Amino acid sequence: MSRKWIIGSGTYLDIVYYAWKRSHPEISIEKIEITQNPDHSFKMDTLDALRPDEGTAFVAFDDRFGNFKRMELMQAVLALGFKLEPYISPRSMLSENIQVGPNTFIGDGVLISHGTRIDYNSVLLPSAQIGSEAHVRSSCWIEPGTFIGDGAQIGAHSILRSGAMVSAQVKVGRGCELGWPRRYDKDIAAKTIFDPRYNSPIYVYG
Repeated sequence: MSRKWIIGSGTYLDIVYYAWKRSHPEISIEKIEITQNPDHSFKMDTLDALRPDEGTAFVAFDDRFGNFKRMELMQAVLALGFKLEPYISPRSMLSENIQVGPNTFIGDGVLISHGTRIDYNSVLLPSAQIGSEAHVRSSCWIEPGTFIGDGAQIGAHSILRSGAMVSAQVKVGRGCELGWPRRYDKDIAAKTIFDPRYNSPIYVYG
């Protein structure tokens, strides 16, 4: 029997672990919780006893620090020699000619139309919808109840909160957070944050 290690922490670790367990009962799946030092670096010694040649891994860390901590942990796991695979729920609906990168999570009820590309380390939580020929770049976080239109582009490390709707052909820059539950029908500059606590978008420079 092949082995799968789900590596990470928090609620998202549990979500990913039980998704793999439910969808792949033929695989021996183990949850490995990684803690952090006071300086927020990861304690990687938990993985010392594992042998990368005996299975594959999936890194599960949430959207804190703009998705960069998940990427940091993913890179550390790769450096140890582990192979990372995507998770695609059998309850999702994917059209033809879809590209899905390593360590990407596609949850139940996610709908992705033809020709769309989802880059590595992104998270598409249940019931997100993505149109055709769209591109979600690496390390994004897409929450339930979101919609991305045909041909739209979502920049790396972006976060789409529930209720965000990106119109067709719209380009969302790198590191944006679309937190207002509304339709976004114009291109959005990198590092723009729509925080529901404020009535105007926040622009982060530098």
